[in-house]
Amino acid sequence: IKKIHTANCEIKRNGYTPEAIVIHITEGSFKGSISWIQDVKSQVSYHYIVDTNGDIVEMVNTENTAWHAGLEIKSVWKKLKRGINPNYYTVGIAFAGTAQEGPTLEQIISIVKLTKELCNKYNITIDNDTIIAHNRIRTDKLCPSKKMDLTVLHYLALLKSIQ
Repeated sequence: IKKIHTANCEIKRNGYTPEAIVIHITEGSFKGSISWIQDVKSQVSYHYIVDTNGDIVEMVNTENTAWHAGLEIKSVWKKLKRGINPNYYTVGIAFAGTAQEGPTLEQIISIVKLTKELCNKYNITIDNDTIIAHNRIRTDKLCPSKKMDLTVLHYLALLKSIQ
């Protein structure tokens, strides 16, 4: 995993640790998304971005807070802590690309491996309430996309953990 720094983050997590992983789509190219996240005017970041070929870049260390989830809008996520910024207790992973295209197989494989590592590191159980789409926090977003079925990530991660 290559590391590229962005100033769009908060050092530490305001006393919280990761309890869930939020999946996003960048709605742009890998290089364009990295450039956007490095621009302080964007006020956006993810912990990780995964390129269409499966390469992963870390933009924000998971010990710190990335600015990926935003404030909740009509959230349907059961584990949401009302009144607490969800960025403090989640890890943001983004597929590079567009919602219309959906993720590549290489991206899914990389995110499954990364998700498994993060779940092991932070003792996160793999289920529908711990690996979630961004639109479960903000229902005004389509992110990541209708083409991305998060259950694929859950099943693959569980299968890999059994091996």
